[in-house]
Amino acid sequence: MLRDFFATKMGMTQAWTKTGKRVAVTRCKADDIAVVSTRTVSIIDTAKQERPLVPTQVLEVGYGAKKLKNMTKPLRTKLEKGGFSFGVKNMAGIKLPVSEAENITAGQTLSVNTILAVGDVVQVQGISKGRGFAGAMKRHGFHGGPATHGQSDRARAVGSIGNRTTPGRVWVGKHMPGHYGVETKTVSGLVIVHIDPTTKEVWLSGPVPGSISSQVKITKTGETKSVELDLSASGIKVAEQVETSADATETIAPEVTEESKE
Repeated sequence: MLRDFFATKMGMTQAWTKTGKRVAVTRCKADDIAVVSTRTVSIIDTAKQERPLVPTQVLEVGYGAKKLKNMTKPLRTKLEKGGFSFGVKNMAGIKLPVSEAENITAGQTLSVNTILAVGDVVQVQGISKGRGFAGAMKRHGFHGGPATHGQSDRARAVGSIGNRTTPGRVWVGKHMPGHYGVETKTVSGLVIVHIDPTTKEVWLSGPVPGSISSQVKITKTGETKSVELDLSASGIKVAEQVETSADATETIAPEVTEESKE
């Protein structure tokens, strides 16, 4: 069974449970992913002492919206051979046991409803925001030096970085200013609180790494939690409410009579 799905981070909002608890929510757009190709490889099982070769199915999937004409020719040709008439923004490989990938073939499109469900505990992986060259206080959380006693320009300085006469050098990995961000980060323990099959939105209970419009990878952990949102308080419209509001907005043409013509 497939446990991974890819989505686009849209931003954060808030929702309320039926008990009145406010939940910070990250909205993600989970469009259908395209299974471009499949192949079987042998991977060493490091968990066992004998380290046998285990046959594994690798699915090459494409995700994200992009025009087919704007893709490179090799990727465009690969998608066309798979039977797809649309482009994808990114491509990735997903490893599965052969027994769990029997029903998945090249040319399929998988929707979020077939993989994720409300209440699933997931971990989300993404690329953190880039902050450029940052100082030690912003990058590592240093408190800074004293702002008084003549140190007018040393409030945010790192301070001494040496280590006495022995070893007489700076240790490797010392926390110092440098490039901050653009790293692969994973947040665990998030819960899927809402899935909209119409708009393909997935709501996650908490912040996820990455900037707006960045791609994230959602992986199920196998655990579930009970989640009951107050739909009206959270601004979620049920299908019945949407149909009712659509009917209410319909305009009825006035009946034309002989008197109105005069």
